Amino acid sequence: MSSVISPSDRDRAGGEVRTVQRALDLMRVVGASEKPIGVNEIARRLGKHVSAVSRTMATLEHNGFVERDEETGRFVLGVEVIALASRLLAELDVVRVARPYLEELAESTRETASLSLWNKTEAINVEHVLGPGSIKHIAAPGRRNPAHCTATGKAMLSQMPDSALEEVLTLGLERYTDRTITEVRALKRELHCTRERGYALNIGEFIPEIAAIAAIIHDRRGRVAAAIAVTMPVFHFSPQSEQQLAPLVMNAAATISRRLGYRGAQSISSVKQD
Repeated sequence: MSSVISPSDRDRAGGEVRTVQRALDLMRVVGASEKPIGVNEIARRLGKHVSAVSRTMATLEHNGFVERDEETGRFVLGVEVIALASRLLAELDVVRVARPYLEELAESTRETASLSLWNKTEAINVEHVLGPGSIKHIAAPGRRNPAHCTATGKAMLSQMPDSALEEVLTLGLERYTDRTITEVRALKRELHCTRERGYALNIGEFIPEIAAIAAIIHDRRGRVAAAIAVTMPVFHFSPQSEQQLAPLVMNAAATISRRLGYRGAQSISSVKQD
């Protein structure tokens, strides 16, 4: 005997799906905001009614997925999101394996060492270690970084299928600084250079004051698993520091790749000279 779904059941199910989607959209907006964000701004960004956003935010707050500042009324992500993310990251081999090498890089370079994963069209920082001489900046876990103007993004994109690049290009190459690559041909040349030398550079392309060197990590099947980077104030970067730091970053990436079962990674004793 087959069951028949009534129109009311179908409408109720559709409403539940929309409610879940709205909650996810709200958390993404809160998570992407660099500072606490209010209901009115969330509603504006999503094109939703303030009352609907307010109700959903109250539910998320009650369940610990967002937290509201009592004085300003603005929201940040809550501890429940952190707890879920921590459990996920603990299960990711690449994060577990990379951690000691991040610590080693941070110690030897005195800068910030970070690990990023690829997510659709961007690089997401999932782990970082501050070096003895580093200053705190935007390499913190959870930070989303555009692929076309960050070292980790370009490193991963350079080794991915053409379809990944096309997906990035459909979003447009947004200009963040006067050094951001905004032309398709220029980006393709940059990705080619990245593949040739084995590491990617970002010298003030996303944040004017920040420079970085990154190399990719492969999984056992040879696919892009992540990217590891050393990030520093732009005034620390020079051709000499590039020559010193690039081999360290590439060696760390190669070692982590081998630990993940990749057999094509080789140690880098020096950066290839032009």
